[in-house]
Amino acid sequence: MENSLQETAGSFSLCGMKLRSLLALTFCSSIAFGAVPAQAEECPDGICELVFEYTGNAEYFTVPDGAKNVSFEISGAAGGRGGMGGRVTGEFINSPNGFWVFVGGEGVINAEAPGGYNGGGRAGGSRGNEGSGGGASDIRSGTNLNDRIVVAGGGGGGCGYAGAAGGAGGNLIAENGGSGQGSGGGGGRESSGGSAGSSNGGSSAQPGGFGVGGTGGSSWNAGGGGGGGGWFGGGGGGADDDSCCADAGGGGGGSSYANTSLVTNINHQAGVQNAAGRVVIRHEVPSKITLFAGTQLTNNEVSISMEVEGSFSPNSTHLEIVDTACIVSEPELTGSTYVFQIQGCVDSAFQASLAPEAAALLIDDTSPSLQIELDLVGPEFTFEQTTSTDHDYVFNLVGSEDHSGFSSEDILVAGCGSTALLNKRLSLNDCQEGDITITIESKVVTDSMGNLGPSEPTVLELSRDTIAPTAQWLEPEITEFDGTFNLVISLRHDDSLVEDAVVEFLADEISCLPVTTVGEGEITFEYIGCAPGSMSWKLAAFSLIDGAGNSGPTSDSVLEITLVASVPTPEPTPATPEPAPEVAPRQPALQIPSQLAPELPDEIQSPIEAPEFIDQEIVEEILEFVESEEVIPIEKESPPKAVATASTRSSEAVSSPIASKPPLVTPEPEPQELESEATVTNDEEDLLDQTEMPTQSTYVAELASGDQKPAGPDSVARISPWLVVGAIAAVLAFIGYRKMMVR
Repeated sequence: MENSLQETAGSFSLCGMKLRSLLALTFCSSIAFGAVPAQAEECPDGICELVFEYTGNAEYFTVPDGAKNVSFEISGAAGGRGGMGGRVTGEFINSPNGFWVFVGGEGVINAEAPGGYNGGGRAGGSRGNEGSGGGASDIRSGTNLNDRIVVAGGGGGGCGYAGAAGGAGGNLIAENGGSGQGSGGGGGRESSGGSAGSSNGGSSAQPGGFGVGGTGGSSWNAGGGGGGGGWFGGGGGGADDDSCCADAGGGGGGSSYANTSLVTNINHQAGVQNAAGRVVIRHEVPSKITLFAGTQLTNNEVSISMEVEGSFSPNSTHLEIVDTACIVSEPELTGSTYVFQIQGCVDSAFQASLAPEAAALLIDDTSPSLQIELDLVGPEFTFEQTTSTDHDYVFNLVGSEDHSGFSSEDILVAGCGSTALLNKRLSLNDCQEGDITITIESKVVTDSMGNLGPSEPTVLELSRDTIAPTAQWLEPEITEFDGTFNLVISLRHDDSLVEDAVVEFLADEISCLPVTTVGEGEITFEYIGCAPGSMSWKLAAFSLIDGAGNSGPTSDSVLEITLVASVPTPEPTPATPEPAPEVAPRQPALQIPSQLAPELPDEIQSPIEAPEFIDQEIVEEILEFVESEEVIPIEKESPPKAVATASTRSSEAVSSPIASKPPLVTPEPEPQELESEATVTNDEEDLLDQTEMPTQSTYVAELASGDQKPAGPDSVARISPWLVVGAIAAVLAFIGYRKMMVR
């Protein structure tokens, strides 16, 4: 026996070949492969394609939301040793929500072999190499035959022994099967199945039906092939009972179909699928732009990304740039993202927008415009001090952005012995007292965009200060008022403080509180109405802290004062004048001048009545009293001229030379008591106002005349009352003036 291995999409068959003997032994074995599922959907350029291979089971396909232009390519299965399956292509008028997919199985080679899945006709017998019809492939809205939307017919199976081949499936009227001594089955049509082939002996073949191919006739010599499945199946081929000649006929192919109310652009082909059936579904996803963003690559290049779903393919015309100096390249596609490169822009900020065609595809919440702000500025630096000791400092160099290229040679330091830079940490060692300057040179580092920085030298100036602050109490300002004191206490320090000074105030009786004023380098405490007693102010040691952290003074600084109230000076009581003593009248002694006075003119020498009595003793006592009295000096004020004049005149009168004359006997006046200051002053005025008394000018005229007559008693008597009156007036004026000054 001669054997042959034939492989199909779903099975393989081992069948015996035709033997020219009266006794034929046929052995066939069929093994089913596992089902092949639909391939994963792929969407290159926005066109999604899903392939359904033969599985022996129906599958349901759900059309994605928003899919459009759903198209199909449906191929029927080939018959065993027979014709190839047909193909139908087209697209849905309106995208359906989904549909069922049936993929036809390939016909089998074997005596009375079952037809392929989905309507293939059974093969006749009993040679063993008869072929069954291939199954149709279709898409349906449901699972029934009447729900079919598009059908691609399967091919008819070949006849047994050396007979004719099966007809090709496809087209609205399928191809008939080949004829031998038994005729081939007819191809399926639009509204009827293919006719059965005539047998040359043996059993009759069966015609095709709705969706089913007919069964081939059987004979001991050669059976007919099965009809292909389709919209209407092909008829089975007739058998051949004669061992000579052409043998049996092949099965007819199944017809194809398309419901033109649901699909359009239909194209039918016959005899194109030489294996199990196949269904390919294609659709376009709705184009949409899910990402529109810009990224600066360098200080002269910007990348704009556009992520697209669907068939939309953007180009440089879909990107509008406000800065006309920018050059936009054509995008490069990476996965589903289109990347534009933009170079040569002169503005540090500009706008990039999608053209209207592309902007219409943006998903919600995605802006069609980008505000591009280029980083054209290099990094800047600040100094962050971390630690410091007596002579050393450590700073972190804080950059405004990531940078590279820093070295210790880019940093200049004045005022320190050595410097070191490690991991952006600057160490200064052996620094001197006074000013320290750190300078980072300009344009020495580079950021990620290629910008140089810092733009200008970065300078830090600091002063190394390790001297503790000191303070000094100033001389207090103290004023006394009605037994209380007002004070101004000032504390002067020599540094700028970061905290207020701590001053402790103690007093025997704290009767006043300060008003504190803090000024530049000085603190003032003002007290009003303080009681007498001891007070002290203490500045605690190390309570002054300056900006460098130094504290001082090294010991307490104390100011102590004692307030003592002054004893009030009593107001002087005016002295009461003592009464003048009684003066006994006596005859004044006359002094005879050694030279006669000049003789006065005759009209002046008229005799004047002399006073009756002149008490020389009283005159002398008054003069002694005046000379013995303590004169009180008065600044910027002279005594009354009348007093001085009177005193002077009295003195001159006593000491002036007078001619010697015999004494006059005058009656002794009665003694009178001195009255008060006011009273004495009035009597004096009465005496001076007496017009009948001779004036002093009379005697002066006599002296001026040159008439040196000897002074007689009458002359002395005339002048003595005037001397007494003048002396008394001078004393009274002096006593009154002194009382006035005491008050």
